[in-house]
Amino acid sequence: MDRVDTRGALLDHATRLVRTRGYAAFSYADLAEAVGIRKASVHHHFATKEQLGVELVTRYTERFQARLADIDRLAADPVDALRRYAALYRDGLSDGEACLCGVIAAEIAAVPPAIAAGVTEFFRVNREWLSTLLENGERSGTLCPQGNPDDHAAVLLATLEGAVLIARAHADPSTFDHVATTAIAVLTRACAITG
Repeated sequence: MDRVDTRGALLDHATRLVRTRGYAAFSYADLAEAVGIRKASVHHHFATKEQLGVELVTRYTERFQARLADIDRLAADPVDALRRYAALYRDGLSDGEACLCGVIAAEIAAVPPAIAAGVTEFFRVNREWLSTLLENGERSGTLCPQGNPDDHAAVLLATLEGAVLIARAHADPSTFDHVATTAIAVLTRACAITG
């Protein structure tokens, strides 16, 4: 396995380990075993776990942003966009995986500041995107957030992250589906009531 492939494999396996176990609950020994290299080789690619963590969060955020751009391009309307957005959080639940940044946020007091800053940026990007979507939906009459769209974006983001945790606790992705569907229905029902 060449350097680029090894680095990518380490990032892929580390992402899965964080999404299933948490940042604090995996080691370089776990990564070395998963990729089939020596522990010293992991240090060759990522001198410290903090360096690895920063890169994991950055990569996850960039990939998430690319998927948000896909939603902007492909969604039929704001309601469809919300459904597609919720699906991003559901992705991986059947394999016991949660949102990488949500998992790290749960242990934020124990992670280095550079990783915490990256997690904060992930949530800022998502809240800003949701706020814009809710504003657009309100203008088109397809979504009716009650009050400030930015506040409602924060509530929706927290709802989806929380739904992931509850679904994992129950080992039942349908728990997430119910919460996400209800949260989106509340936004559309409000339009029917006021329309």
